[in-house]
Amino acid sequence: MMALSPDQESIVKAPIENSLQVLASAGSGKTRVLTERIRFILENTKKDSVIALTFTNKAAEEMAERLDNVDAIEDRVWVATIHSVAQRILEQYGHTIGLPAELHIYERDKDRMEVFLQSLRDDNVDIDEYLDVSDSRERRNREGVMQKHMDAFAAIKREILNESEVVEKYPNDSRLWKIYQDYQNALLASGGIDYDDILKYAYKILFLHDWVANIYRAKYKHICVDEAQDLNKIQYEFIKALCGESITSILMVGDPNQMIYGFNGSSSEYLCSFFIDDFKPSVYELKENYRSSKAVIHVANKLKPGSQKESDFALQGVVTVKDQANEIDEANWIVNQIKHLLELKTHKEIEGEITLDKMVVIARNRYVFSALKDALNKSEIRFSLKKGERQVEPSSLFCSVLDYAIRVKLNPKDWVDGKKLCSLLKLSSPSEWGNNEILKKWSKDVLISEILFPELQSELLVVIDQLDIDEPNIRKLTKSFIDKLEKFADAPQLENYESELEISILELKEFQKYWTRFKQKGLGDSLQAFRNAMALGQLTEDVINDGLTLSTVHTMKGLEKEIVFLMSMCEGVFPDYRAKTIADINEERNSAFVAITRAKRRLYISYPMQRTMPWGGVKGQVVSRFIKGFPSH
Repeated sequence: MMALSPDQESIVKAPIENSLQVLASAGSGKTRVLTERIRFILENTKKDSVIALTFTNKAAEEMAERLDNVDAIEDRVWVATIHSVAQRILEQYGHTIGLPAELHIYERDKDRMEVFLQSLRDDNVDIDEYLDVSDSRERRNREGVMQKHMDAFAAIKREILNESEVVEKYPNDSRLWKIYQDYQNALLASGGIDYDDILKYAYKILFLHDWVANIYRAKYKHICVDEAQDLNKIQYEFIKALCGESITSILMVGDPNQMIYGFNGSSSEYLCSFFIDDFKPSVYELKENYRSSKAVIHVANKLKPGSQKESDFALQGVVTVKDQANEIDEANWIVNQIKHLLELKTHKEIEGEITLDKMVVIARNRYVFSALKDALNKSEIRFSLKKGERQVEPSSLFCSVLDYAIRVKLNPKDWVDGKKLCSLLKLSSPSEWGNNEILKKWSKDVLISEILFPELQSELLVVIDQLDIDEPNIRKLTKSFIDKLEKFADAPQLENYESELEISILELKEFQKYWTRFKQKGLGDSLQAFRNAMALGQLTEDVINDGLTLSTVHTMKGLEKEIVFLMSMCEGVFPDYRAKTIADINEERNSAFVAITRAKRRLYISYPMQRTMPWGGVKGQVVSRFIKGFPSH
């Protein structure tokens, strides 16, 4: 076992049958404690298995890597996101609550919205006329009304609300429950579910059919939950249903000071209150920050008093707070600091050479990066904007056809993607959906369509139509069409389409990588399992980048850098202008705490005293309440 502090060791070696609550502050080694606890369980039981639940695929991969040297790790530990575990239950036991065998996940917001709008049309609501207004502000308002309904649907699922609870929560929308039911029926009629349905239906299976839960309990006698402060009601109840009365060995690790997903229904109450009441765990606390320097810990404690404790070996570090005249000056100041650090090359408190990949610029939202991007480009400093785990949609015509055709192959009732495919192929949409021969028909119709490379698109549709959905030969498909596209690229008459061909080949190679990654991770064999893994973000790889990272707070959560720049720290940006209630402000404070504690050694905080607004006016700014009283240098 790796060397642990006495506090960490007491958690790792606690009696195996005990429930444990660990309140672990930023930098206190919670991931290490969690993985060592799993290792301890495996080494001290003969056959017991563990489920380790995370919130991101990256966190799951990191934990699995740390446990890589454990014997029979693949048989005894299931490390996955909560949604991935729920999806597996749906795939295997969805039929017990009347769900079809093959369920399509609508992971795109715009696709879910289209299903919602169609459900209104089916209920004789003239929604298209309602949304068709010339005034752009009024149109945005009306689109906002639609989005509020979608947000309400998500809340109903995440909070497990029944009809009377919906009426109570939304007293000014008497038809909401009916509209919600119509939306759910429209989803199922198209052979699909949305992201929130994954947990909703998986919980329903476990709740109604204890025998299904017993199958999992018989194999997995221990459950570990990472980042438990971010649990919402459906996630907590799902875990509780998985445990039942028989599983008492459950470890929940989290930090209430880092709860930043309230907009998803998350609440630290599930870790700090409900878990205590339901499982009566032994309670532990880890406050010693092994990650950050003394200077960083000092300002973190100003923001969240008493949250952090210096380790005996903490370095001094630096925190600098600087105001600037405007956002352009702020961007230039950040760039100059970066150049200065690179010119230093080394520093006694930073291990190895100072390089761009040891730095990150964090902001409350991505919109404030505009001036900084311009300044970085002018100085020829490499950078990338860190994104979440959502799959990037293909941009080439060929790979868009590939994507939509696979969706329709798996689910012929999927009119949402079917209509998009018809639009790409310049074909008329059928009046009814559900025909298993539809791809074959379109492969003939497209030959007389005014589309780029009609013969190639036709051949692609034929190949997809003939795919074995249980064990598709994706490698053969991609290799064959890469060869064909490369031959097209050599044809002199197609020189005007070089960019389209180049992107098609690159995206097809990327698709091939996804399949290879899917197989290597042992996520299944079927085409449906492959699609679901893509929808759940399980196949996206972190871009290996040796440049500077730009990141929002939420995408930086759980990560760290030697040097952190925290920019645009003014009221209305951080805290966000929409944060009105005490709970909202507390969550914004948590976000600021997360941003600050990403820094291992040096933290640079800046804000502009005025900003140019999108409509052209200049507005004075007020320094964020979160950094008032921080030392300025």
